[in-house]
Order: sequence, then C-alpha cells, then structure tokens
Amino acid sequence: MADARASMTDTLLIHATCGDEAAPDPLMLDEDAFRVLDSRTAMDLRNYVIRVLGGATNADDIVQECYLRLVRTPPQTTDQQQLRAWLFRIASRLLVDHWRRARRERGEADAAEPAGAAPDLALRVDMARTFARLSPQQRQLMWLAYVEGVDHREIASQMRLREGSVRVLLHRARRRLAGFLGERRTSSSGE
Repeated sequence: MADARASMTDTLLIHATCGDEAAPDPLMLDEDAFRVLDSRTAMDLRNYVIRVLGGATNADDIVQECYLRLVRTPPQTTDQQQLRAWLFRIASRLLVDHWRRARRERGEADAAEPAGAAPDLALRVDMARTFARLSPQQRQLMWLAYVEGVDHREIASQMRLREGSVRVLLHRARRRLAGFLGERRTSSSGE
C-alpha cells in the first residue's frame, strides 16, 4: 500500500511540474495536501472497509483503489471534510462492487469474508462475529452512523438511499444486533 501511495505522490508531482501542456486541474491536491488527507483518513477508511467486509483480506485493495480514484479524477473540492466524505462514498461503492463480484464468482448468497483473529481478547472476537452476522448493508449503515458519526443525509447520499430509509434501516439493524447480543447473553448464562 505504501508503494501505491508513493506512486500517487509521483503522479501528483509529475502533474505539478510538467508545464502548460499537462497542467493539473486547479482543484487537484498537491503533495502536501494529499499527505495531510491521507494521514487524516487512511486508518479510518481502512477500519471502515475491514469492519464492513468482516475481515482484512481485501481491505487494502479497496482503500488503495479509493486513493487512486482520488488522484485520477479528483472531486471538485479541496475541502478536507468533503474529500473525506468522497473517499467513504467511493469505498461504499467499491464494497458493493466487491460483494457483487464475489457472489458471481462463488455463487454464494453471502460473500463477506470471515473475521480474522483479533489481537485482543475473546470479547472482541465475539463482537466481530456478532457484527458479521448483520447483512453487509446493515454493517455499512451501523459503521457509518455510529463509528464514523456520519449524519443520515450523508449516509443516504453515500449508499444511494432516501434519508427516511436510512432511519428505518438503521432501526432494523440495531434491533437485529440487539437480538444477536440477547442470544449471546442467553446462551452464555445457560452454560
């Protein structure tokens, strides 16, 4: 992933130094702005992709593709918050593409990767497994709303839903997660 970022930095430098015939888009990030954006968003974006996928297997590829798309076709803004939202929107779309491709290739109804072993204790593994039982859309909604703190309007935009639908879908996801957690509590108290 570091090689891809170095390559993107080289691309930015080439655009910035080639003169009039290859002049960069006036809204293209310079190297320093890209590094700041990367330092502020890379870990959050990677964590989001890992949690929604249920594992780290394809996360780096998806995150790398987000940054490549940023360099190739930058959005019409230099505002860091808007660029962050744009990166998460692209990641959301790439996740959907990943699931569709995996379903076609495997013919499975649920193409999520199994959660890998976490460096923490059993509670963290149990929560990851419980979270993985949610549908990919529910995991995506829950992560954006409660981990990233994205408002319903932005979630609707990122996931191509109506704002009212986001509220209903989040309610259903919370209720389903609570049901899974209730099952865990009941089964662990009965042992």
